[in-house]
Amino acid sequence: MAYYLVKARIIGGRIKELRDKINSGQISSLKPFGRALEYGLANARYSFDGYVMWEEDYCSPPLAMEREAVLDHYFVDLSVERVGEGMGWRGITHYPSFWLLHEGLPRREGERPLTRRGMPHQQISQNPSEEVYNKLADLLFSIPDVREEVSLISVPGARALWLSSEKVNTSIDSFMVEREFAHLHPPYDGSVHLMAPPNWVDEILEKGWGERHPLAGHAIPGNAIMVYAPRNEHEVKIVYNIVLLSYWRAKGDQIPSPRSLE
Repeated sequence: MAYYLVKARIIGGRIKELRDKINSGQISSLKPFGRALEYGLANARYSFDGYVMWEEDYCSPPLAMEREAVLDHYFVDLSVERVGEGMGWRGITHYPSFWLLHEGLPRREGERPLTRRGMPHQQISQNPSEEVYNKLADLLFSIPDVREEVSLISVPGARALWLSSEKVNTSIDSFMVEREFAHLHPPYDGSVHLMAPPNWVDEILEKGWGERHPLAGHAIPGNAIMVYAPRNEHEVKIVYNIVLLSYWRAKGDQIPSPRSLE
């Protein structure tokens, strides 16, 4: 079995049709490649040069059946790169979910947690288990060009995400202080403060994933928000993707607005 990293541009106006086929099981029912193709497409990542990316396993010649049955109907400029099993996913995990950008955030279930609205701004209920906290931390501190530092502006034990890339956004609302674009609060709290892309602030707040920092729009820019701590593995993925949007904006990329990809 061979494994490949696949990159392609989706044909405008066909994203919803492709999503419907994934959700309906039409792609997974295709033999012998359907399940692998569905998994790849459902978990695809988006690069900010307009490509959709995923890893897939198949036999030689690469993608022949997949292209004829599905891919050539929805994608152009398709390329493949041979990789070891899992290495394709590992290489693109720091790109945000394509479907999250296309569909926006899901609504967070249940009530919002209790938070301390004064300073320090803290989450005081619905805090994560040690296992969930560590899963989020492992993802955050494996992002390329991010190193862990002691936060310059948070409580003792807060772990800063410090951008070490040479390419940075010079906008004053991209970083909390110096190169710190986000920080993870200690395990007893588990929430994240970050500088959200301004075009995603309303989406994050309205879908229940966070709240504005008490000083947002006053001592610090208005896009400073608290993202609530994840309660389970599914929410770890959502919080991680929100942090990735902050990360890529800190690096200087233009972040598409929710539901703007067509």
